[in-house]
Amino acid sequence: MTSFDARRGWGTVTDPDGAEFEFHATAIVDGSRRIEPGTNVVFDIVPGHRGRYEARGLTVLSSTPSVSHHEPA
Repeated sequence: MTSFDARRGWGTVTDPDGAEFEFHATAIVDGSRRIEPGTNVVFDIVPGHRGRYEARGLTVLSSTPSVSHHEPA
């Protein structure tokens, strides 16, 4: 997830090829209305408004930044 404006409810995500797609908070599958930038998500690309494609069905895979934790042996 690239960016998110909580006040407006709009954000952007980038696919593995670097293409950027807008999404609305209502496109987040788990019902959340906010995702932090840097969060890893999967999404569907669908035709949107004004002839552009947008992201829908956003599902959170993992949040970042993450800290690795290793238990001592």
